[in-house]
Amino acid sequence: MAEVEISINNRAFKVTCDDGQENRLRQLAAHFDDHVTRLGAELGQIGDARLMLLSALTVCDELFEARGRAAMLENASDKLDAETVGGAARVIEAAARRVNGITEQLDS
Repeated sequence: MAEVEISINNRAFKVTCDDGQENRLRQLAAHFDDHVTRLGAELGQIGDARLMLLSALTVCDELFEARGRAAMLENASDKLDAETVGGAARVIEAAARRVNGITEQLDS
């Protein structure tokens, strides 16, 4: 196990992680520290525990929104009907014919 020193709200913490995950842990800590710093600037001194809690909730909110968008995109791809897929295939085939035609003209 590796030990990494991170800084959150200008306080140093030593955290262990799997070997090879040190940079990832530093990235995560920096991302979280950005949230803490931003909220601290907006809300003033509200106490470390409360500031950490609100920052963690903000990060969780971002995660839930990202998961929702990802699920929406996955579900959207399931809704393509045969006509839409067929139309896309026809457009690709037409483009391929044009490219072949241009290639033949250049070869002549």
